[in-house]
Amino acid sequence: MEQTVVFHSQGQILRGNLRIPFEGAPCVLLSHGLEGSKDSIKWKFLANRLNDLGLACLRFNYRGCGEGTEKSDGLFDDSLVSKRILDFTAALDFIQQSLVDPDRLGVIGSSLGGTVAINAGDKRIKALVTLAAPFAFQKPDSREISCIKQQEYASLPSGKTVKSLFFKELWGLDTGQAVAALECPFMILHGSRDPVVPSEDAEKLFVRAREPRMLKIIEGANHSFDDPVHLKQIAMLGCRWLKHHL
Repeated sequence: MEQTVVFHSQGQILRGNLRIPFEGAPCVLLSHGLEGSKDSIKWKFLANRLNDLGLACLRFNYRGCGEGTEKSDGLFDDSLVSKRILDFTAALDFIQQSLVDPDRLGVIGSSLGGTVAINAGDKRIKALVTLAAPFAFQKPDSREISCIKQQEYASLPSGKTVKSLFFKELWGLDTGQAVAALECPFMILHGSRDPVVPSEDAEKLFVRAREPRMLKIIEGANHSFDDPVHLKQIAMLGCRWLKHHL
């Protein structure tokens, strides 16, 4: 049975949904992307699949994300990778205090949610799956960088805004080094037709990752894996990977 839960990160209330099939089950944290939320079809589908395999899971909204009564505290405009890493860590803390096995924790991270999981470098993670996670963030030319730095806020393609510091943090990440430092089994899933993050990024992650590792390019899939066929593929591959390694 799924229960609505709340926990705190730097005084902000984060809202989530926790499923525990039985006491002492391994647990998987679901980490959504920049403009995503815990309530998308993808995350609900993955939560069901994990539960079918006997894995507990927590899907939650990062601060400023979600809709209506499910929205976590904070403003989306204030999104920073460093703040999301703090939220991610708080979610792991919360899981460990729940009726799950605190020593068997896994993660599925999508897009920026994968970047957060990798760069958090939390040793409590015993198995990791990323979906369409970027390897690096392309810096614009010097003129565009100067323009962004002169403004307090910058616009995303969707029309939403974030602080200019958000981009400065992204450009300063060394995800390659963070991947090389991971000590847990790592599966990388990516769509061949991802218009947001090229599939070459998945290959770069794979080259730097330690064993055991696996890379699977899902033919025809886009960034969000919203085609039901592709969603079933990533659910089968990712959830089985976690089941095996947890």
